[in-house]
Amino acid sequence: MADALVQLDQGAKVERWIIDKKLGEGAFGAVYKCSDKTGQYALKVEGVNEPIQLLKMEVFVLNELSKSGGRHFCKIEDKGRVNSFNYVVMTLVGKSLQDLRLAAPGKKFSVGTAISVGIQCLEALEDLHGIGYLHRDVKPANYTIGRAEIKEVRKVYVLDFGMARKFVHEDGTIKKPRTVAGFRGTVKYAPVACHAQREMCRLDDLETWLYMQVELTKGSLPWRNLKDMDEIGRFKKSCRFDLPLKQLFGGCPREYIDVMRTIDGGRFFDEPDYQRIYGLLKSAMRNLNATEFPYDWERWEEERKKREEEEAKRKNDAAAAKTTEKKEEKEKEAAKKDDEKKKDDEECGGKKGKGKKEEETDFDEKKEKTHNKDGKDGGDEKDEKEKEKEKEKDKKDKKK
Repeated sequence: MADALVQLDQGAKVERWIIDKKLGEGAFGAVYKCSDKTGQYALKVEGVNEPIQLLKMEVFVLNELSKSGGRHFCKIEDKGRVNSFNYVVMTLVGKSLQDLRLAAPGKKFSVGTAISVGIQCLEALEDLHGIGYLHRDVKPANYTIGRAEIKEVRKVYVLDFGMARKFVHEDGTIKKPRTVAGFRGTVKYAPVACHAQREMCRLDDLETWLYMQVELTKGSLPWRNLKDMDEIGRFKKSCRFDLPLKQLFGGCPREYIDVMRTIDGGRFFDEPDYQRIYGLLKSAMRNLNATEFPYDWERWEEERKKREEEEAKRKNDAAAAKTTEKKEEKEKEAAKKDDEKKKDDEECGGKKGKGKKEEETDFDEKKEKTHNKDGKDGGDEKDEKEKEKEKEKDKKDKKK
């Protein structure tokens, strides 16, 4: 019986790797972000008693891809066993195509980004098939872009090889299909052969890739609301003709129909015509005048930075305007106080001047009154003396 999923706490150590945080978990294990002195990585863990050892298959496939120079795969940094779980440390990647699509306007990529990314996704499958393995679970959630910190936002990685199957013998010959094969993969993207429980081949990986490509381009698949697996399988089979064909490819470059016919034209043992498909995709880019770069998420990041800069500028301008307004208010207040003080000084000076003038006037009036009084009394006295002298003189004259 399988043990409970391995859970690691933040700060825990697995050999030299320090656990930073959990990134996600699946049916048999979990993925963590970890680090050491050389940088940041992804660490996958799986209990040693899990009935299906997916991690073992993943390590084996990635090692084989590393030897062959695979273009779109994580690099294994370390692997081992600690206590009751196995672990593998590998390249830390960025967001999945699924997350990026759901964040996009209309939940779809621009046609240039969709086709360009689709070419990289197909290259990954070609490399995987080149070492003799099928992926069998191709979907947007299993493709990611690289991290911006290491300037890999234009690189696509394919992940999760737990369902991978070797389709060749050691001598390179292709294994004969089993009479009955169980369902493998994700219902939404699985090929018709998988619904019929037939053995899958390289062409089936490409059929699954094409369904994913349609979703990245137009934002949805026509059977997205169906629940029954058999009904979904019948719908996919019918998409080769008439109305269902238009339902599947409406809103996509017409070259996608030629891609599907190229895939359907092959047989179980045939190698897919990758080069013809690349040519059709590049032709679609030219016919639509689509550009490869920048990818949508690069443009979104630039727009986000621009919005942040505009918002910061708006806040700075608002703060500067407020500061200026306060300064102007202070200046107005100071000017008002100066005016009031000047007015008060003028009023005080006027009153003081008026009081002094009034005092001078009173003094002059008093002086004048005194002068007049003194002049009148003195004159009268003089006149009296003169009269007395004249009287004395008259008397003397009479005596004579």
